[in-house]
Amino acid sequence: MITYENPLLNTHKNLYYINAHKSVFDVEYFYPLDLFESFVEKALGWWVECGVKIQKDKLYPARFSSAFNNTTAQQYKAVLDFFHQVEARVEVKLDYHLLQQFLGNKFDFTRVHQISMGVDLRRELSASRLKFWVTMDNNYPEKLETAISLCGDSETLRLLLLNNPNNITVGFDFYLDGRSAIEVYPTITLEDLQNLDVQARLAQVLSPSVWNLFDGCWALMIGISEANADKVLYYRTRNPNNIIASLRNDTANRVHAYYQTQPFHGAIIGLQEREIVAGSIQNINLYYHMTNSS
Repeated sequence: MITYENPLLNTHKNLYYINAHKSVFDVEYFYPLDLFESFVEKALGWWVECGVKIQKDKLYPARFSSAFNNTTAQQYKAVLDFFHQVEARVEVKLDYHLLQQFLGNKFDFTRVHQISMGVDLRRELSASRLKFWVTMDNNYPEKLETAISLCGDSETLRLLLLNNPNNITVGFDFYLDGRSAIEVYPTITLEDLQNLDVQARLAQVLSPSVWNLFDGCWALMIGISEANADKVLYYRTRNPNNIIASLRNDTANRVHAYYQTQPFHGAIIGLQEREIVAGSIQNINLYYHMTNSS
């Protein structure tokens, strides 16, 4: 379970980190970045991540998210209100059908560890999206089954969930042109990897090359979605120096050089499995969870 101890989180620091990221990486204004910043300014108890997507030599830096632990329906309502504000623009259309199928009529947010929301913005409105994640323990099996079903119920996903998953994150993408997608993220921890049965199950669905980058990480999240042709691996670490250096990517090094001077709590490095196996990594996602305890 992913938790952070101090609930006294400073919204002014959150905004500072977002604005500093925008300045350093020359983030243009893309709709609805101002609405997201307004959400963050009012979101007491939420923390932020700043991120980038790297595709070959291109950098897409308008990627931010915010999360809340020990969730209640009140926090979900705040996210939904933000989404509705974004929809006020005539050209924007959001499709909630996957989210509604997952939540159903009586979703119990007290059984959720964390909700997160974010933006991934581009110059073209149709390429921009809002994001929403729910992180649950294995205490909500009916919703886990719903997520698996909506995601295609593959044998790969079942194997990655193991017999007793530590937690499961379910994510939703809402493109501003009306497209939507669901992704399920099983999490494998260092503790899991001590189990021989777990090792055998993982060997059926993950290349051995995946673990060459795991040194220094405390968990690995695997993104499974019918919208992606390949598994996306999210390496979670509190010290990303070695893994980023091993990627030999000048843009990733430049981004990390800045964040080495900033007080981040941890980082996530997202990579495609097939690129890891091929030894030619062209697509990299970097996320930095910023420290903002009062």
